[in-house]
Amino acid sequence: MKPGVLAHFRTPEGRDQLMTYATEAGALLGMLLTYRLAAYSSKTDLDLYVIARRTIAFVFPVVLMGAMVGLTRFTTMSATPEIARRYLRGALSWVIPLGVVIWLLCFLLARPLAWGIYGSEAGIPFIPPLGAMTLGIALHGVAYGYLRGRGAILIANALQLFVLAVAPCLAFVLFDEMVHVLWATGLAWVFSALLSISRSMLLPTGSYRREGAELLRYGLPRVPGDVALGALLTIPGYVALRTYGIDSSGEVGFGATLLNIAAAVFSPVALLLLPAAAAQLAGGDHAGLAQRIRGMERLILLASIGLMLSFELLAVPVLDIYLGPSGAEYVDMSRLIFIGALPFAYFNGMRSLLDAYFRTPRNGVNLMAAFLILLVGSAVHLFIPTPWYTMAVVLNIALFYLGYTTWRDVAFVRSELERLAVRGEEHIGVVVVIPDNEEGEAYTDSRDQAVLFTRYGAEVTMFHLPSRTSPTRLLRSRRELKKLLHTVRPDVVHVHYGSVAALFTVLTSSVPVMVTFMGDDLDRSRVDGVVRSRLGGFFSQVAAFFAAGIICTDEIVREHLWWRTSEAHVMGTGPHEAEAQAVLNHLRTVAFHKTEEV
Repeated sequence: MKPGVLAHFRTPEGRDQLMTYATEAGALLGMLLTYRLAAYSSKTDLDLYVIARRTIAFVFPVVLMGAMVGLTRFTTMSATPEIARRYLRGALSWVIPLGVVIWLLCFLLARPLAWGIYGSEAGIPFIPPLGAMTLGIALHGVAYGYLRGRGAILIANALQLFVLAVAPCLAFVLFDEMVHVLWATGLAWVFSALLSISRSMLLPTGSYRREGAELLRYGLPRVPGDVALGALLTIPGYVALRTYGIDSSGEVGFGATLLNIAAAVFSPVALLLLPAAAAQLAGGDHAGLAQRIRGMERLILLASIGLMLSFELLAVPVLDIYLGPSGAEYVDMSRLIFIGALPFAYFNGMRSLLDAYFRTPRNGVNLMAAFLILLVGSAVHLFIPTPWYTMAVVLNIALFYLGYTTWRDVAFVRSELERLAVRGEEHIGVVVVIPDNEEGEAYTDSRDQAVLFTRYGAEVTMFHLPSRTSPTRLLRSRRELKKLLHTVRPDVVHVHYGSVAALFTVLTSSVPVMVTFMGDDLDRSRVDGVVRSRLGGFFSQVAAFFAAGIICTDEIVREHLWWRTSEAHVMGTGPHEAEAQAVLNHLRTVAFHKTEEV
């Protein structure tokens, strides 16, 4: 080993990395042992446990709402521990109520849920503990994300090891009945997560409304993607249940579990990359982050190829040793599904980078596209007689598409970082969206202000949105704006006026969007028509929720915001140098991932 590597592991960062690697290795071994203990009784018990775990992975993102990734990102960037605790309180303010509601529904709707998940009413006793496990794993996500963001690596790793390895294994050792195993696991997850953050929960924080809303804005767009990720590895089992029975469902679910285990090998990379990437972005270390990405990418690709090939060659003896007499029944399906370990491991290793860099949910977009591919293939398998291995093939097609889109986005981020490292932050590229024809005169002050930006190092490109009512013209404008963003590669987009223009820009742009609200885009009392008035105002509020930054032209305009009032900056749009410089400075804050303490 090179002396430089040894020296690195003696540093605090290096020790944290070693500790995380050791923890994830222990968690991986614990997960392997858990499924071996499930198979100890019978193949039926293993199938039941696999279906339960896959179902929880499908449901808990709805409760968590992206809080784990968001907490790691925002607590790492927090200026003080008190602000970090506000983010924690904000996350718990929805995770606990939603988790309790899911748990209650598992009691109230046990019969139909048992039919949907296990294929018959015999699965009714297994449904209520699934609610406890869902709440527990969601609380674990909150606690783990917060602890890693605050640098409490020892406690975070201890919690991770207990939740993923110790608690499930102990449940199998202490109880014989599967229903009791599930209950014990779920309750252990709930109490261990709450205990790990109990001190932070008891310390004073003040109002956490702003931090909770910011965390929700970051996490909410990621929920569809998180659900799609769980669905990618869960829906194939449900489909196989309807076509080839519970045995086939368990085999597909076990193959998906092997993919999860393979991805867990790379989880230390993702866990370390997210806070490191967030910190380097906030500190402006673009060259350092680009270099880190290159190294991580090479490591993940080589390791994932080696892992996939090793399993394909050794599947028979590995599963025979691992599952005992039942192992032979899982070999064929597991081999087919494990081909997807290559793209899935790459996705899991690099997804944290995309979460840190993009304010928009890039991983979510990619996951939803992969999920749509899976749904199409599932529909074909349900309605057209196809072989037993069809869902494995469909799953692999979806996973390889996911791996490709992740590779494409990582390449874009790396090129952007290299460009920023050479150019520096004194320059900034701004696309200004004007909801008017190019020859129109309605937004003269906005255009004049954008021209003034160039005096302070900005490269300004104007984009005009001539129609806000025609769906056909809006779709054409969307293609044009996406093409412009790809060509110009700006750092930030600044849209003047809310309503359709702001919502259109927020939904189209892959870079941070700043919205300037001007008056009747929020105060719709003077706008004609009931539908037009209310719908336009709603569009403005939705755009304000998801925008990277907000400017209001005066205090009266800001008072009409439903949320983020304290974050909205009051600035003019006129052709005055002082106002133009203030707006541009705020655009730099948003574009280069800076944080502002309020």
